[in-house]
Amino acid sequence: MGKELLVKGMITGAVVGGLLTLFDRDTRKYVGTKCIQSKDSIRYYAQHPADFVHQVNSTYQKCSHLLMKGLNQAENALQQLEETTGNKDNQ
Repeated sequence: MGKELLVKGMITGAVVGGLLTLFDRDTRKYVGTKCIQSKDSIRYYAQHPADFVHQVNSTYQKCSHLLMKGLNQAENALQQLEETTGNKDNQ
């Protein structure tokens, strides 16, 4: 019962908060523009699914490359830290 009430409260708060932000003219313009752009993108990718698959694959490859690069840098930093602290223990 408590979980359901929490989820309902969070959803209600998000909806009310979102509606309150639409009182600002600039926010309404921004939301309208983004909705139109989203609609156009959805329409394009619905007509060209191969482009969508290519875009998703390309984005995945970029994210994978960045993640591996970051992990390698973290591993190198950890090795350097271990070497530094290991040298102090031996002295």
